Amino acid sequence: MVRLTWNVKRIFNSLLTNIAEAKGKRLTSYKAKIWISYGDSITEFNGWQPDVAAKLGLTHVNRGIAGTTIAENGSIAWIDKNGNYKGKPPKTQPNGTIEILSSMCNSQRINAMIPLNTQLLTIMGGTNDFGRGTPLGKGFPTNERPNLDESTFIGALCSMIEKIQTRVPNCRIILMTPVPRYHNGKYEDKNKAGYLTSDYARAVKDVAAFYALPCIDLYSNVGWNRMNGEYYLIDSMHPNKTRGY
Repeated sequence: MVRLTWNVKRIFNSLLTNIAEAKGKRLTSYKAKIWISYGDSITEFNGWQPDVAAKLGLTHVNRGIAGTTIAENGSIAWIDKNGNYKGKPPKTQPNGTIEILSSMCNSQRINAMIPLNTQLLTIMGGTNDFGRGTPLGKGFPTNERPNLDESTFIGALCSMIEKIQTRVPNCRIILMTPVPRYHNGKYEDKNKAGYLTSDYARAVKDVAAFYALPCIDLYSNVGWNRMNGEYYLIDSMHPNKTRGY
């Protein structure tokens, strides 16, 4: 089994097994949970989710949109009445679709793409925030300073989680760090904001701990780096179908 799918399966299985044992139930009692995968192109391309869904008996719905960031950037996308992604500029808007702001923290996307009956939600993002040079931001919300800056990565990630948990408070949320972007024998350069992908991955883990959410640390566990990245990736960031996913 290739590493990305294997690691996701392992951590999913461990999480659900621990929940089941704590409740005195078998793992099979968690079959048919409605799982939404929410993210960017690595989610949209649907390369790893089918194996995980089949292994754990989950009903999976893909809610990835390529090129999107967690932080707000004003980008738009088109979806159908059921919340399925159908395209974005420069393509022509398909008939029967509506326009939404597509950043992952945006309320329009959250409300349109995460249904109220969602039981399990994975959130994977950050690689496009790195690519756009999104600033990390500083600190977490406090009672004295509850408002969050959605133009920063940490602020947007916190804001997104709070919006989702307000919308679906009984949904189990699992955060996922971005994967390494190494390729062709080179180490990653810092982005225009002076950060590496590892900085965004670390921020995801910190935010997960702040909100007491489980986190699948893909960045530290997928097993590719500058020496073997070409074997697993089709470019600097996207896993290939045969080995990476």
